[in-house]
Amino acid sequence: MKKPTSMLLEANFDINQIGETLEWKFSRKDGNGNPVKGRYAGAIYFTVGEQMHIRIRAGGYEKFESFQVLDCTLITRPQIRSIAPGVLPEYAPPSPFIDNEHVRVKGASVQIPAEQFLRDKADSDDPLYHKKALKWDKHLTVGACTGRWEVSFVLTVLITRASGETSQRVFVFDPESEVGGGIAPTVEALAPGAASDQVACMPESEVGGGIAPA
Repeated sequence: MKKPTSMLLEANFDINQIGETLEWKFSRKDGNGNPVKGRYAGAIYFTVGEQMHIRIRAGGYEKFESFQVLDCTLITRPQIRSIAPGVLPEYAPPSPFIDNEHVRVKGASVQIPAEQFLRDKADSDDPLYHKKALKWDKHLTVGACTGRWEVSFVLTVLITRASGETSQRVFVFDPESEVGGGIAPTVEALAPGAASDQVACMPESEVGGGIAPA
């Protein structure tokens, strides 16, 4: 059994960008958090018991004094876990995350305490581009339930420019996440008159071990 590791969500924005979309990346030391090949390509793959941290970085070619997190929310939309003719579809739980000592998970929306974001080092490979970073060193814990979720990340920040002028901005992104070996319902399972044993579901055996994809 592979020991669950920690996942880091990095979200970046430019203080002068016109659009609302965050640049984002999920990473872990074993490199399997955001695979680009194989069965889980294009998704975020969590392992059971994994701990997820958050790091936010602001940047700009204009110098700025600071930025502050005002609100940080993860919203999960559960997808169908199994379906068969004549049976109501079964959905994943509202959230892949569970309560821990840092955060209470009551439903699909998880509020990350804004006051817990602390200053972090922000390296830059461009000396003309100014960066500042904040990190949430607490964590969310991934539960043992299998499933797939669409995940929205909504961030409200207060930007303080070098002149002292302040502005509030809202940034978002919408990746897809998965815990375990989820599959989408097959066309055969959805077709009228399909055999009763044609059911597309989340293989429980792939989740019980809490392993990352090979």
